[in-house]
Amino acid sequence: MTNSDIYSVVSLISSDIAGMKFHSTDTVEQLLNKPSSYINGFNFWQTVVAQMLLYGNAYATIDKDSSGAVQGITLLRDDQVSEIIINNAELTYLVNFDEANKPSLYYSSDEILHFRLLTVGTDTNKQYFGRSPLVALAPEINIQNLSNNLTKSTLTNAISPSVAISVPEAQLEKDAKDRIRDSFVDSTSGDNYGKPIVLDASATLTTLNNLSPEVASFLSNLDWTKQQISKAFGVPDSYLNGTGDQQSSIDMISQMYNSSIQRYKNPIVSELSLKLGVPVELATEMTDDQLIARLSGLVDAQIVLPLDANNTLKQKGII
Repeated sequence: MTNSDIYSVVSLISSDIAGMKFHSTDTVEQLLNKPSSYINGFNFWQTVVAQMLLYGNAYATIDKDSSGAVQGITLLRDDQVSEIIINNAELTYLVNFDEANKPSLYYSSDEILHFRLLTVGTDTNKQYFGRSPLVALAPEINIQNLSNNLTKSTLTNAISPSVAISVPEAQLEKDAKDRIRDSFVDSTSGDNYGKPIVLDASATLTTLNNLSPEVASFLSNLDWTKQQISKAFGVPDSYLNGTGDQQSSIDMISQMYNSSIQRYKNPIVSELSLKLGVPVELATEMTDDQLIARLSGLVDAQIVLPLDANNTLKQKGII
């Protein structure tokens, strides 16, 4: 992931969703908030969301004991699942492992968590694979890469042909040209930088314009592609590049963002509820200020007693 704008939006969404808390039955809630014995829950779900955003799919095996009780969840890489087989209305996943004694195994659908985004496959197999928003961004990313390469080339070569020295009515050998050029560089660099330039009557100094208006216009596409990346991922562009609609309030932009990431929460919640057999919710933990404001509103509306609100704040360590 070498594109800084894509990294920014993927990091933003995956981190925010991973920072939410699962709510379900006691056993399932404990499992989901600590799904792995190898990495913490935040990094686990951050990876799940990042894989969904980048590849359209994220996979994990449901680890069960001999009695069928769920013991944990093992995260898989996107490239480990190479095929989904449809047989008698059942889905079977072919999972490839790196271990020599465990090269590949078939898992039934109820043994695999398959988090996916939009599924628009054109054949029987591919219709069960999700597609990343990056698919829609291929032309824009190509334009941005060209802009970045052009910018790098322009900056790298900015100092070389910025000026030209002409010697009229003279046929100069290479050694003579080198002496004139090196003498000019010596007189305009180091301690002589910024000092007036003195040329004899036989030479003329011309300043070259390296960056044409067409190239400058092309480089401006960089800002346009940032907006396209934000649009494809459904995130307000102000979250990506700090601009966007300057007249929008912070609360309005936050509400737009929270609404937009529902499309990434829903596939996770829906898959977990289906495969684990119990309702699962994923909710944002309120900040201290948000909790105080919420409780104050409930107290004012006479929905919550002041004593209960006070006890809640004490339990949270706020007061």
